[in-house]
Amino acid sequence: MKLFEIIPNELFSILASPNRGLYADALDVLYEAYQENLKIPEDTLYSMLRSKLEQQLADATFEEEDIDEDELRDISGRARFLIRKLHSKGWFEKERGEDFEEYITVPGYSSRLLELFHQLRDDSPIRGYSHVFGTYSALKVADEGSSVYDKMAAIYSAYENTQALIKLLQMVYHNVKHFFQIQIKLQEVNAVLASHFDDFGQKVVEAYIRPLKIKDSVPKYRVPIQTILTNWMEDDTMLLALSNAALQDRRGTTLEQCRTDLLQKIFWVKDRYDSIEHDYLDEIDRQVRRYTRATTQKLENLTNRDYNVRGNLNYLLRALGQNHRASELVDQIQPVFQLYEQSFLSEKSLWHRKRPGKRTKAAPVLIEETEMDAAAAAQAMELLRTEYSRSAIAAYVEEWLGDDGICYSKDMRLTDDKAYIMSMLAVLTGSDPSAAYRIHELAGTFTENGYTIPQLQIMRKEGKK
Repeated sequence: MKLFEIIPNELFSILASPNRGLYADALDVLYEAYQENLKIPEDTLYSMLRSKLEQQLADATFEEEDIDEDELRDISGRARFLIRKLHSKGWFEKERGEDFEEYITVPGYSSRLLELFHQLRDDSPIRGYSHVFGTYSALKVADEGSSVYDKMAAIYSAYENTQALIKLLQMVYHNVKHFFQIQIKLQEVNAVLASHFDDFGQKVVEAYIRPLKIKDSVPKYRVPIQTILTNWMEDDTMLLALSNAALQDRRGTTLEQCRTDLLQKIFWVKDRYDSIEHDYLDEIDRQVRRYTRATTQKLENLTNRDYNVRGNLNYLLRALGQNHRASELVDQIQPVFQLYEQSFLSEKSLWHRKRPGKRTKAAPVLIEETEMDAAAAAQAMELLRTEYSRSAIAAYVEEWLGDDGICYSKDMRLTDDKAYIMSMLAVLTGSDPSAAYRIHELAGTFTENGYTIPQLQIMRKEGKK
């Protein structure tokens, strides 16, 4: 569906007019009326516009606006004009109630935009939501309870919370980049300090990064979240019950579709928690360190620019960059300093991507299919049936378990390729309900003799010895 099939064509035209500041304030008053009243009488909005925007209405000129002379005469008429203008552009609709009074209704697209505009204007302190702890809490409570519906709902809640966490991390990353650009334009020490400690420190570090490190920590809750999801996924009886609960909740049209959807969401959440530290948190930390280092260097430069060569050079280069008529002087300095235009420096600033040449169509290459060697295929099948059969794998695992019935990665004795292959095959066959053992994946990895495998716990099932 196209955007302007949902919203009116001229919805945003008021924000491009000379009086856009007044219209933006009027939209915020409309949002306040929408928040405070279930039913919004037109007279209520009129009174709020008059009381809250009296000075703005008095100062507005309304040039090139379709305002009547009667409306332009006083504050009351100008407030009525605002209501007429917002209504004509589609920000709200009118209906007559049973008491014959005019009431205002706010469409869905308008309420979402009003909420967004209000959040952008709001300077009050904000905090990141506890997406990681919320995921862990929902899964833990559901796991300790007996309700299958709660477990099914917890999986979908974990999926939605993880999506929200990814969006939050993306926003934090781009906010750090945004403050890089702000810092480039600042040339006063006090302005740089205020931007770093007041804006960046409060709106980014205290609001999002610090909670992610201390309160809503991914490393703290990652393993418990993955363990609960893995236990549910490996229990076929539980998975069937979860699928039935999802079908009853109309999460899918068939039982198999619900089962597939649940497994996809479980795998997605587990995979995101495996990669979130490397792909998001570590990258955000690198950008924060770069920003902090750049801010420190800029403060030092601005503080000492009148006393050292580096400061004088910075002053000279900045003056040349702001003076568009200094081309002749730049041409004279160019061979000495090798000047390049640069918005900001990063680890990739001096690297240019090699542009590939134009591709030409070449003659097709014929691929000859060779017949499979029947003897080699038979030998491979015989090897799989004997040395790496299910019985051989089970015997290997029983040797690891011993009399204790439990072992870990360190007990597998990875001395050669066969032991390494057996460890992988044991993990693959461990999810089979007929297997005599159960495998739990722990945090971290184990390395022995150059072979690396995940930290595993293998337990013999009761009555399977």
